[in-house]
Amino acid sequence: MNRNTRLIFSIVAGLVAALILVSAGFLLGAAWDVGGSVGAIFSDHGGSAGYELQQEVLDKLESSYYRDFDAEALKVDAIDGMVAGLDDPYTVYMDPEEYASFNEQTKGSYSGVGMTVEMKNRLVTIVSTFKGSPAQLAGVRSGDLILKVDGVTTDGLKLDEVVAKIKGAEGTSVVLELYRPPATTTTSTPSDAGGEGRSTEGVTANSSQLPPGGATKDYTLVRKAIAVPVTERETLEVEGRTAALIHFFTFSDNSAEELRGQVKKAIETDGVDAIILDLRSNGGGLLDEAVSAASVFIPGGVIVTTEGLHSPEEVYSAEGGAYSDIPLYVLTDPYTASASEILAGALQDHDRALVIGETTFGKGLVQILSPLSNGGAVKLTSAVYLTPDGRDINQTGIAPDVTASDDLTTTDVDECVEAALDSIASDSAQE
Repeated sequence: MNRNTRLIFSIVAGLVAALILVSAGFLLGAAWDVGGSVGAIFSDHGGSAGYELQQEVLDKLESSYYRDFDAEALKVDAIDGMVAGLDDPYTVYMDPEEYASFNEQTKGSYSGVGMTVEMKNRLVTIVSTFKGSPAQLAGVRSGDLILKVDGVTTDGLKLDEVVAKIKGAEGTSVVLELYRPPATTTTSTPSDAGGEGRSTEGVTANSSQLPPGGATKDYTLVRKAIAVPVTERETLEVEGRTAALIHFFTFSDNSAEELRGQVKKAIETDGVDAIILDLRSNGGGLLDEAVSAASVFIPGGVIVTTEGLHSPEEVYSAEGGAYSDIPLYVLTDPYTASASEILAGALQDHDRALVIGETTFGKGLVQILSPLSNGGAVKLTSAVYLTPDGRDINQTGIAPDVTASDDLTTTDVDECVEAALDSIASDSAQE
């Protein structure tokens, strides 16, 4: 099996940075009064005193500070510092320019190098590359770490800022300095020291503690127009039986419907005996799409539950019309995140699929996007989600039923897919 067929994409969190979308799985929409909450933080009594104090300090600086400074930049720094104090890598402020760029990236196409990234343990980590993209063709891999962009270190930058430096006009070049950890190391293991979101120093990159034993290499990539893929399907054979290998790249608008179409063709047209659903390197996307995707296979019951301080518990159930009889095998890896974990967790809890691969990323959080009066926005974590059995998988991930991983040194064999085919053969022999 050629590995190029499984270089996956994810719209993160809801949409992972689509280069790059920003990370793994958020639900778009305003849910609470950001301005009021900010006011409460600045004020001891919840009124406007906090804003007045901020302006008072600014007035003192403008009247007495020994050199010129950018007052507007200080205001932005104050906001960045406030959200950084939450110690949550998924809650970020986007200024008007960043927000406009983000909206452009989420439309399904953009100009860039064709990969998705996450901030994991304060390392800017490549989650996936798109098939045929400049990044994939140059040999960039999942798990590579971005140290520099055009010679400028990523240390001290937020994920959005790194993304902004990488994307650009079609035909222009960008040089990425990447660090590739040794094959025995994964920077996405939930048990790694520190863990995603646990750092007390904020959510900016810090490459001072790279996994030892890796290698650094520069990649010069020419940006091009990137069309975001959703699914790919191929038919495999094992001991006289056939299986549809369906790569599911992202949980964007209508992606679940496309997945349903691929499953329908596999069953009704191709007549396959089983389905292998590949969620490796799928960084997530929209919550509703995750529920709809699970409903393709699960006939009824709870798919996921969300709850938060300002978000009352909400239970999402299967929507009906499931293909509930076809044997199902799900592939996961450390870059299976967010909405992908909702899907994998629901299938596992309902005993609807055998999960094969590696423990998933461990992002059990929901984000919302709240536009602001200045044209910017705050992307913030609004809730945690729980699997049907009530599991909170944040920072722990979903463990597979069968452990398997693809050996990158065997370029013509995908060991994880082979493990799924072995399971299909074994299950068929027991029928």
